[in-house]
Amino acid sequence: MEIHFLFLFIYVLLAQFFPGEVITGVLILHCVINMSKNIKNIITSLNLSIFYNLGVALTSFANVLFINKVKLLGTGDDVLHIYNYIDVRFIDEACLVWAIGNTFVFIGYDFFIKKSLPSIAYVIDNRKVLNNMYFVIVAISVLPLTGNAINLGFIAGGFQKILQLLLSVGILFYSRLWVTENNKRFGAYAISMCIFQTIIALYNSYIRIDLITPVSILFLGYFIGKGDIKYLFSARIVPVIIVFAIFFQFFQTFGSHRAHFIKAFINNDKENSRYTYVEDEERTGGTLLERSSCIAQLTNIVKLTRENGFYNGRASLPLLSAVVPRILWPDKPKIELGAWFAVEIGAGTISDETGRSNNSVNMTIPGELYLDFSWVGLVLGCILWGGFLSLVWNSTHFNSSEYNLTGTLWGGYLLQGAIGAFVDMQSIITITSTYLVFYLTKRILDHYANTRHRTPVEG
Repeated sequence: MEIHFLFLFIYVLLAQFFPGEVITGVLILHCVINMSKNIKNIITSLNLSIFYNLGVALTSFANVLFINKVKLLGTGDDVLHIYNYIDVRFIDEACLVWAIGNTFVFIGYDFFIKKSLPSIAYVIDNRKVLNNMYFVIVAISVLPLTGNAINLGFIAGGFQKILQLLLSVGILFYSRLWVTENNKRFGAYAISMCIFQTIIALYNSYIRIDLITPVSILFLGYFIGKGDIKYLFSARIVPVIIVFAIFFQFFQTFGSHRAHFIKAFINNDKENSRYTYVEDEERTGGTLLERSSCIAQLTNIVKLTRENGFYNGRASLPLLSAVVPRILWPDKPKIELGAWFAVEIGAGTISDETGRSNNSVNMTIPGELYLDFSWVGLVLGCILWGGFLSLVWNSTHFNSSEYNLTGTLWGGYLLQGAIGAFVDMQSIITITSTYLVFYLTKRILDHYANTRHRTPVEG
C-alpha cells in the first residue's frame, strides 16, 4: 500500500516540472511494479488487479505515443485521422487526472483485498451436464445469426449479459478443462466455440477487437490450465504471436468494413481493391494503439471544467434510472453517457432522424469523477471503485476450481473489462446488475441441488 502513496507524491512533484507524458511514463512503471508482485503465481493466482494494471499500462503507453505524435505533427483533420478533438492545452492536467485516479483505484483494491461480496461460485463436474451444456451454449449463440436472438432486456439487462457471455467465456471454461483433464473432447469444444465466435464477429461485429477476443480467451484458458508461467515462454506462445500479427496487419483494413469484416477477405469490388494502406487510414483513422488512447477525451474533460465549472453530478445523473427495473419501466431510455459526452465536447451531433448522437466517446472513470466532483470526488470515487472491483472479483472464486462454471463466466467477463480499464461509470451499473443475476442463479442452482439430494421423510 505504501508504494502507491509514494507514487502519488512523485506524480504531484513531477507535475510541477515535467510534461504529462513523463507522468504517464511513471504510471506505466507503477503498473509494472504492481503486476510483478504476483508474477510467480500469475497463473495459479490470477486476479483482476493484474489485468486492470495491464489495461492501464497499455492505455497509458498508447497515451504517450499519441501525445508525442500530436506534438510532432500538430492537430487537425489533415494530420490526425482519429481523436482530432484533442485539446493540447490541457494534456498535462489530463495526464495527472489519469495517473492519480488510477492510483487511488489501486489503493481501493488493495484495501479491500481480503473482503468479498457473497460468493457466486457454482461447481459442475457432472460429465453429462458439461457435454450437454456445450450444445446449449452453441444453440443460444447461433440465434443472432438467424435473426432470432433471445431478448430478456425487458426483465433485466443482467440476464441478457449472461447470454452474451456464454459463448465467449465458455471458450475459457472448456479450454481450461481441456488442459487440466487432458480431455480432447473439451479441447474440441473450446476450439470449435472459438472458431464459431470468430465467424460471428466477421459477419456481425462492429468493434474490431471482437475478431481477436475469441483466440485470446482460448489461449488464456489454455495457459491457466497449465498452471505455470514458464509455458508463456515456450513454443506454445508462437500461435498467439502469429494470430496477433495477422490481426495487426489487417487492423486498418477491417475499419472500412464495419459489421462485415468478412468483406476484407472476400469482397471483389474494384473500388475497394484500389484502397491502399494510407487511403484506408484516412477513411477509418488510427492504429490499434492510437484507438486505445484516452488522452483526447481527458483533455476535453479538463476543458469542460475550465469553461463550465465542475458538473456536480449532472454528467452521471442518467445512471440513477438504472435502479428502476425495465419490467417496471419498459420504455426506459438507454443510458448513453458516451453519446452525451461526444455531443458535449463537439465530437458528435444529434441525428434529426433518430434523435441520437452519431458518436460515442468514453469519459473514463477517473475522468467522469473529476468532471462531476473535482479532485475530492476523484479520490473518493476511485477508492470506492477499486474496492468494489476487489469485492466483486473475490466473489467469483475464480482460482478455486476449473469446474466453477459461474465463477469462470463472471470472472472471465471481469478480466475482459479490466484489459480495457473499464470505460466509464456505466460499467458500475453493468457489473452490479450482472453480479446480482449471477448471485440469484447460484442460489437457484444450490436450492435445486439440495432438493435433489434431500432424503425423503417416511411415514
